[in-house]
Amino acid sequence: MWRSSSSHASEDDKDNNILGFLDHIFSWTLKNVLNENLYRNKVNKIPETFKSPKEYKNSFITPLLEETHSDLYSNLLGVSRAPFCHVLKIERDSTQFKLPKDLFYRIKVKSITDELAKDFGKYEPEAGDLIAFTDMKPKRVDDLNTNKCPYNVAYVVGSKDEFSGEILVMSSKLMIEFDFTKTNNQKLYAVNLMNLTTNVRIWKALNSQLEGEHLNIIKNVLQPGLNGGECCQICSSRSNSQASFIEKDIIVAQNLNESQAEAVSSCVSLINCCHANTKLIWGPPGTGKTKTVACLLFSLLKLKTRTLTCAPTNTAVLQVATRLHSIVMDSLEHDTYGLADIVLFGNSKRMKLASHSGLEDIFLDIRVNNLMQCFAPLTGWKHTLESMMQFLKDPRKAYFSELGHQSLKEYVLEKNSYVYRAYQQTNGDDDPMTFEEYVQNFWKDIAEKYQSDVVDNSESSLTLEQFVKKSFRELREKLKFLIQTLYTHLPKSFISVEIVKKMFRALELLRSIGISLHQSKFKETFDDCEKESIPACFEPSSIEIDEFLRILSLLSSSILLPELNGRSHIEKFCLSNACLVLCTVSSSIKLYTEGMTPVKFLVIDEAAQLKECESTVPLQLPGLQHCILIGDERQLPALVKSKIADNCGFGRSMFERLVMLGYKKHMLNVQYRMHPSINMFPCKEFYDERISDAPVVMEQSYNKSFLEGKMYSSYSFINIAKSKEKLGRGHSMKNMVEAAVICEIIKNLRKEFMRTYKKVSIGIISPYNAQVHEIQEKVKQFTSVSDTDFSVSVRSVDGFQGGEEDIIIISTVRSNQSGKVGFLSNIQRTNVAMTRARYCLWILGNATTLMNSDSIWKNIVLDAKRRDCYHNVDEDKKLGRVIDDVLFELELVEESESSFKKLSLCEITERTATSTRPMKLRGPSMKLVNHLRGVRSLREDVEELL
Repeated sequence: MWRSSSSHASEDDKDNNILGFLDHIFSWTLKNVLNENLYRNKVNKIPETFKSPKEYKNSFITPLLEETHSDLYSNLLGVSRAPFCHVLKIERDSTQFKLPKDLFYRIKVKSITDELAKDFGKYEPEAGDLIAFTDMKPKRVDDLNTNKCPYNVAYVVGSKDEFSGEILVMSSKLMIEFDFTKTNNQKLYAVNLMNLTTNVRIWKALNSQLEGEHLNIIKNVLQPGLNGGECCQICSSRSNSQASFIEKDIIVAQNLNESQAEAVSSCVSLINCCHANTKLIWGPPGTGKTKTVACLLFSLLKLKTRTLTCAPTNTAVLQVATRLHSIVMDSLEHDTYGLADIVLFGNSKRMKLASHSGLEDIFLDIRVNNLMQCFAPLTGWKHTLESMMQFLKDPRKAYFSELGHQSLKEYVLEKNSYVYRAYQQTNGDDDPMTFEEYVQNFWKDIAEKYQSDVVDNSESSLTLEQFVKKSFRELREKLKFLIQTLYTHLPKSFISVEIVKKMFRALELLRSIGISLHQSKFKETFDDCEKESIPACFEPSSIEIDEFLRILSLLSSSILLPELNGRSHIEKFCLSNACLVLCTVSSSIKLYTEGMTPVKFLVIDEAAQLKECESTVPLQLPGLQHCILIGDERQLPALVKSKIADNCGFGRSMFERLVMLGYKKHMLNVQYRMHPSINMFPCKEFYDERISDAPVVMEQSYNKSFLEGKMYSSYSFINIAKSKEKLGRGHSMKNMVEAAVICEIIKNLRKEFMRTYKKVSIGIISPYNAQVHEIQEKVKQFTSVSDTDFSVSVRSVDGFQGGEEDIIIISTVRSNQSGKVGFLSNIQRTNVAMTRARYCLWILGNATTLMNSDSIWKNIVLDAKRRDCYHNVDEDKKLGRVIDDVLFELELVEESESSFKKLSLCEITERTATSTRPMKLRGPSMKLVNHLRGVRSLREDVEELL
């Protein structure tokens, strides 16, 4: 084991397993990284079946290295855009530095300036980052390998220490310790190349030495038979009346359809089985997959079956968590009591948790922060209870104690000792008098002085009335927060329903007493300061105060908080006691903490999007007996950057592999998202006509019209015969004509929205990133962040998987004579793009190109023609004019950029002077055209521009 002395070191990095992974990365020279074929002859095809768990895990190791290498290679090519920061200081970590490999250093960094941040973003190394050290701001790859600073990368072990500001890193090479703040001549930069967190976790899972029960599920899926996925025959005869009751109750309450109900029932029935078993739930687009998963989890929660639910992305996890939270909240009888049995964890910033209302009640970091306030020995639950009880019993004592004086006698002794001396001198035997009586006689003389000193000595100059109201308000808010925290975040096994009811009564009394105190009036008299008046609600005779004190005493003795020291112990406490745990697949490595309560059920959502090697992280959890995979292998698989790794099957999911082997999968077969005319083609082409339309999408209200004309009906293919494709940024394709048409359509939709103010969401999808960027730039003028009723989202197909909008516009981009469409022909990508719309799907493309491609798009065009959903773009005259304008502008740009020297000045002048088309060019082309128009002598300007 190698450990960091930093309190912020990631748990993932405290294991010897990752050193082997880092050894590979650190061994790559810059030449190695830039060699695309480094692993070409080392990566073997991943088989469909395996002889042993060892063979299974080993088959993914080399492809994982190749994928990491490819990702690093890609990022190095774009290093000029990589975020970076200044390194202020670097020194060895004396506790861990050990030659030849353990090269641990502590660095201090300074975020880049706000001016540079506009281009690069402020960067601060985070745990898992792979950074490169360089003596200059890199503009190209060679800048990472100079004579003064040869290529050197480092792995960030932990995030910045909040006290020292230092960051622990492990370097690939020996480095010179240096304080760059003492000289202006030397500079060092840390450039972010990539984050290795997920790959590190996968590596650890593949190289773990676990045996026995830890491999139950993996053994079960190595060579599954054709009857895989069926219920265990040994245990199928057993019954569980409780499970049966809960299933029926939940199925009816949540209005599940037959296929959803059967999926939930068959999964819950696994509780009766003591053998390892794996089930596949097939969820095509819009079939209520998330709802089904949430109902399954709710059933397992009711049966108190400890379950881990994970997904490849934060987005997918949040979708399930949101739906589950909604179902659970509807079922709770006592506010949020019971939510402690559910915990969601991950990076709150990446999850954008703030935009998901309610999930803060189940989020681990927030739960731990709140419980830490309860467990604090000097300011927590016990202390607050005692403070409130003492205050209510004697608010005057609390007042004087606040001032540092327990009584008037102490005040007189401290501030007016002469009064006490006078008392001693005058109090003779003939006329005995108590000190209090003596003070009463002198009260009129010292009252003003006493009151003045009390005010002077009080931090906030409070009178008794002000003090009582202020103190009660502060104690009330603190106690209210602690009570709500305990019944929300403490497991139900620690607080019974009866105690929770007492808590609610305490909150009612707190509110009532507060109202009474607010309405009470204090007597402004000092006739008897020791017995100065307090409000009636605080008198011993108060029934409410008496009841409240009894409840507080009961809560103090009934709620026994565990003795937990530090944040990590409270985290483990929350995770161990939760019934349902939700996180990303790779983050589930957190549950391998020693002493963690075993997990019985594993549910993986979007399982077809998950590389099989990544699923090995949760599949080896101790105690795991059953695994439920939910997904759709006919949509997009996991993204693999390396062609070498992709060709060997590295991106294949366990879901897809089991389906290929004949593993039975239960299909959800009723779709609730798409208008029937949108669903018609995907249902036939991708799902063998096995999906039916739910009644809700067949109602007349689902026939929504957003623009006039048959072209803008629920489903249409819009042919743009005159479009042109060209290479854009990053060797990606774009089509300016399609982008302009889409911009005009969005403009018209915006006008219609301003007329009707009917809420509408629009999604624009393109397979090419260059086209996505082009459209984003064009349509942003019609969108506003504050206008949530008219939203426009422009993303790639991959970015839209799992999403849905009212209107979807697809830009196919490709337009050529040869029918080349590239990866546009990918059936899974096409499936995703065509199944995101609710009410309208409009597909833009060059029909001739798509027909000649002999791909799935040929079928789409032919289907549109058969169904009379095929339209030429010039059916809309406005769009026809837009296309003519764009083509004219493009022609001018091409002439000015490629063949301007061959074109005579006279011809240019004549052409631009007689044109009636508005010019909408930008940059140098715009400047050129503006010069050409209406200018008699252009030679000098043209030469300057050239």
